Amino acid sequence: MYKSRESHSSDNMTETKIAVELDQNGIKTNCEIDFSKIKTAADILKELKINEETALLFFKGNPIPSDEKIEDIGAENIQDNDFRILKVIFDE
Repeated sequence: MYKSRESHSSDNMTETKIAVELDQNGIKTNCEIDFSKIKTAADILKELKINEETALLFFKGNPIPSDEKIEDIGAENIQDNDFRILKVIFDE
C-alpha cells in the first residue's frame, strides 16, 4: 500500500500526495504530486512540468515507458519515492 498524505481543499475534494525523486545533474530533490490526477507515467512528468523528451522515468529502479498506465502497476504497490525522474537534458 502506498504511503500518502491526504489534504482537503476548500471544495471538499481529497488530494492524495506522493513524493517523487527528481535527479537533475546529480542533485536529488523530492517533489510532491497529487497522485489522484495521475493516469499514466507521462502524467507524473506533466504534473512536474517536465518535458517527457528530456527525462527518464523509473519505478522501483526499473525504467518505465511514458504510456505505462498507473492502474497496471496498482496503486497499492506504490510508495513515496518509488518513482524517480532522471533529467537527461537540461534547460538553458
